[in-house]
Amino acid sequence: LESLPPLSTAIHAHLDGDMRNRLSALEPNPEELLKEMQEMDEFQHTNLELFVILNSMEHVDKAINAGFSVNTKGKGGYTLLHYANMWNRPELVRYLYTNHAELFPGNNLNETPHNLSEKYENKASNEMMLWAECRQDFYALLEQTRGVLAGADKAEFTKEEKKMLETACIDGESWLEKTRDASLSALRTKKEHIELIVEPFFRPKTPKHT
Repeated sequence: LESLPPLSTAIHAHLDGDMRNRLSALEPNPEELLKEMQEMDEFQHTNLELFVILNSMEHVDKAINAGFSVNTKGKGGYTLLHYANMWNRPELVRYLYTNHAELFPGNNLNETPHNLSEKYENKASNEMMLWAECRQDFYALLEQTRGVLAGADKAEFTKEEKKMLETACIDGESWLEKTRDASLSALRTKKEHIELIVEPFFRPKTPKHT
């Protein structure tokens, strides 16, 4: 390690071999790897933030596998997802989302990651954020449906209605699991199909008058 330049120097100089050698040497020691990833350059960017800017998913993955908390905020309140949107890195947006990145954290200016993809007219990352938000909303819909089922009085739904809701949940969950690469259009279509089935049951039933 002593014979290699500091990581930020290697990144700025595009010394790919030195970067890889340094990170490979640090990989057996996650604490040291994370410490180095969070060191700042003269512009107050951490090495990990620079890897996001450079679209280096391989190195971002090493940091997350070593235990980096994906929702950590850096200078100015920016998360890695903010940088991925600012620099139009759609595949990193997807990667961070699948590694449990929060979609709506605000920076110090109260800008969310999606605000930044819109601000800089980054169509690819904007589309990926719409995809991630749609998946998250779909999961929330299924969770809400299961909550309605769990909290319902025994007489609130008929046996057939309960079966219909349960089947819709299983269908939605199975579809999301099996089609992780589904397009935004396909996601929206499937979500709307499930909504048509379950949302009428979210409203209180009108009492029957005797």
